[in-house]
Amino acid sequence: RGCAEPMRHNANLVLRGARCTLVPYRREHVPRYHEWMKDPAIREATASEPLSVEEEHAMQEEWAADESKCTFILCDNTLPPGVDAMCGDVNIFLNDHDDPKHTAEIEIMVAEQGSRRKGIAVEALEIFMSYCHMALGVKTFRAKIGFDNAPSLALFRDKMKFREKSSSDVFREVTLEHVSTIAVYVEGDGWCGDGEMGDTWKRVFPEWGIEISEYDGGPYAPGRGAG
Repeated sequence: RGCAEPMRHNANLVLRGARCTLVPYRREHVPRYHEWMKDPAIREATASEPLSVEEEHAMQEEWAADESKCTFILCDNTLPPGVDAMCGDVNIFLNDHDDPKHTAEIEIMVAEQGSRRKGIAVEALEIFMSYCHMALGVKTFRAKIGFDNAPSLALFRDKMKFREKSSSDVFREVTLEHVSTIAVYVEGDGWCGDGEMGDTWKRVFPEWGIEISEYDGGPYAPGRGAG
């Protein structure tokens, strides 16, 4: 079936690892996200334009209905659950003309200084890419990174083992690529691999130490967490 309705697929999904928790991007997250985007360094690193808070709210609503995107807000597990635990986000964009169902551009941002150098970015990418591959059928991930963005280059190239696919002197950016090759053995089903695994991820994620829960009514939702 390929990558169908990714944003709707994770609309109420929470994935919790050892260092970070991935939650759906909701309206309550917009004010903190807007504050992050006031930082010129963050805008430059993410190639983002400055927006008003009203425009950010409109963007969040647009993304929630966009079948070509999948976004999670990152929360720092060393902080009490809630909006105040927000520390960044991770996204894919299904914008490849040749293979829009199985190839995606990937981005990650750890915006909070206090949440950097904790291993959050690596764990978030491992969880997110596994989810995108197993639940959504994405097999090839590409990251476009500016020549001067040394932290992101180190993250994707050195830690996540992405390989250089192309380089543009005009845009001053490099495109790194990683082809996902997940295969798991499921009792009763045998080996599952090559993406499009149905709900297999729901069975194996807990074995990998990734907790699965719902956002609504949970500790990260408004009125339940510290935020």
